[in-house]
Amino acid sequence: MGASVWEISSGFTLLPEIIQVWFDFGHDQVFTYLLLSADSTGTELARTMKGTDRCTSNSAFCVQTDISIALGFAGFLFLGLSSLLSGFRVVCFIINGSRFHI
Repeated sequence: MGASVWEISSGFTLLPEIIQVWFDFGHDQVFTYLLLSADSTGTELARTMKGTDRCTSNSAFCVQTDISIALGFAGFLFLGLSSLLSGFRVVCFIINGSRFHI
């Protein structure tokens, strides 16, 4: 985020363009897969908890778990979109020699 703000405000990248493109794409991929892994683990744990006596229909913990899982998957969708956009920038860089598609 800091690198993007710097780039927008100054017009220059912190790293050389080729490294910046792959850096952004790689980090989007890593964080997307980490978030998906955490969401799937949280979903399984919530399912396990719902099968016990701890989780009743009006338990605040269970409601918060459901909301947390839903927000986690929504975050995954936004990170997936960010990953697609950074992948598009990588492809533009490979084809055009610049990540800015003109």
